Amino acid sequence: MSSRSIIFFFCLITLAYSKLQLPPDLQEYADELHDLCIKRTGITEDDHIAYDIANNPHDEKLQCYIKCLLMEANWMDKDGVIQYDWIEENIHEGVKDIVLAALRKCKNINEGANLCEKSSHFNACMYDADKENWFLV
Repeated sequence: MSSRSIIFFFCLITLAYSKLQLPPDLQEYADELHDLCIKRTGITEDDHIAYDIANNPHDEKLQCYIKCLLMEANWMDKDGVIQYDWIEENIHEGVKDIVLAALRKCKNINEGANLCEKSSHFNACMYDADKENWFLV
């Protein structure tokens, strides 16, 4: 099982409002993924902190950051296909039920004009599917 699959679930479904906590090794990886995607996309920490998915789920500043997270975690391939089977096969058993419930609700997302928009639509769907356990790394 890939640590990336475990981490990315937590990236999308756990922190700010969540009752779940990342184990220290996964938090370290999440921090590395966050730093990588901040650097690649050029957003600032302030942009990240200011992201308000409830009121502005498709913030243009964050769309490509979310795409970076999805691609680095192998949740989306280079062609923009969400890797549902891979996610289901590789997700940590301790969170599998929560992830699968959210994923079932997000199988038919809006493609968007590009991969950044598609990533944003997927992220918003995951939020809508489980607002209590969602967060953005």
